[in-house]
Amino acid sequence: MQKISRPTVLTAKPVTAEPIKTGIKTAPIAGKNPMIDDSCISFLNYRVQQEDQSSRIYLSMSLWLDNNGYVNAAKLWKKYSDEERGHADIARTYLLNMGVQPATPALTQPSEIYTGLPDIIKQSFDHEVEITKQCNDLAKHAMKDGSHMLYELALHYLKEQNEEHGKMQNWVDQLKAFGEDRIAMRLLDHEIKDYL
Repeated sequence: MQKISRPTVLTAKPVTAEPIKTGIKTAPIAGKNPMIDDSCISFLNYRVQQEDQSSRIYLSMSLWLDNNGYVNAAKLWKKYSDEERGHADIARTYLLNMGVQPATPALTQPSEIYTGLPDIIKQSFDHEVEITKQCNDLAKHAMKDGSHMLYELALHYLKEQNEEHGKMQNWVDQLKAFGEDRIAMRLLDHEIKDYL
């Protein structure tokens, strides 16, 4: 029997107040608004990349769920994937409003192998914790810089993260309360349709 190694959760490099070196060639910033500096641009391009990557991770999970009989969970994780793309658009819009063309960064291929719905729930929970840390770093940078518009945007992301934690905490709590056997997973997949 072949041993399947547990896929790793995407961990992003820590966000710092220094501009992030992405290696991405971006368009010249001709009409850049003076209210945005290079480190802010770097943070927001990083946010775009991380939200797009989150979308791909959840899409991969959705496809695995669909292919393994979790019909309702597949639809819900597809919905999560779509929401993450919308979160990337928030940072893109901010950059465009400041006269900056957002980067279109390369993304990493997510894992396509999972051990089951509990594994996906746990990985999703861990991923949202990492994204929240990144959004907190964005808020800290905005406060340090005295950029109140950027801070407002960071608060918007943190509000979204609070909702994300609520969703994932619900699924983690259900795993703890009712177990992870096949019958519990069948019932959980059935219940998930109420969240679509």
